[in-house]
Amino acid sequence: MNYSLIVKPEAELDILRSAQWYERKQQDLGLRFLDEVEEKLDLITRNPLHYQVRYNIIRFSLIKHFPYAIHFLVEGKKVIVLAVLGTREDPEKWQ
Repeated sequence: MNYSLIVKPEAELDILRSAQWYERKQQDLGLRFLDEVEEKLDLITRNPLHYQVRYNIIRFSLIKHFPYAIHFLVEGKKVIVLAVLGTREDPEKWQ
């Protein structure tokens, strides 16, 4: 059974900014980034407890082919995405 997905507005902005940055670097690279994020979110909603707890109750999942990670928590049957950050970014930025 899939969990419901809630993406916080801050995380949506993280995704949008990153996709725009990649698109400026190479045509269609931003679209590939968005596809990878969507694919990973689909996997997370299928089995969110599979992913490592990184900060107290916040889980962490790397995005394939890009140096970014999705930071989320699980509340009941909901997956709440808090941030999508580059792996070199300080997680204190949003905690």
